[in-house]
Amino acid sequence: MPKIAITEGPDQGREYTIDQAVILGRLDSSDIPIHDRKASREHAKVYRQGQRYAIVDLNSSNGTFVNGSRITKVLLESGDEIRIGTVALRFQDPEAEAQREKQAAASGRKSLDEAFAGKPAAKDDSAPVVLKGYQPIQYSRIKRGNPGLGFDLDQLSEGARLLIYLALLVVFTAIMYVGYLVLAG
Repeated sequence: MPKIAITEGPDQGREYTIDQAVILGRLDSSDIPIHDRKASREHAKVYRQGQRYAIVDLNSSNGTFVNGSRITKVLLESGDEIRIGTVALRFQDPEAEAQREKQAAASGRKSLDEAFAGKPAAKDDSAPVVLKGYQPIQYSRIKRGNPGLGFDLDQLSEGARLLIYLALLVVFTAIMYVGYLVLAG
């Protein structure tokens, strides 16, 4: 059964098992209480999504971080570090790890740790590196964003959005005025 262990913070060493869903937050009534002033009362939720587990930020003030990146929602991998304020937690899913090892054994592939365990590093650096196959870099589309601006306006504060809207209004008005002068001529 998956679990979350607190690796840094006031309750370091405590472990919590996850069945279907747990709430992480500052309240003592939370499934996993986070004793940090930067944590929101209901900060994040870890829940089962199909065969995997996901974490979603519950509109917290200071954000939820997974492996150093701020997230809104992400699927968790075993070993991922979750950070809320100064508290660090580690997600562990022994079932997923066993499944991954079984798949690796069935495919006949070894993990990098198994392949290079105990072997010294290659001394001949002059041998050319040959890459087989080609995988183009995939770029994801901007979700709900403005492709012209290159970022999502919803991610900005209300004040910054207001300034952008006012600037666009001034530019539009100036274009209309210049058009009027040209036509009136």
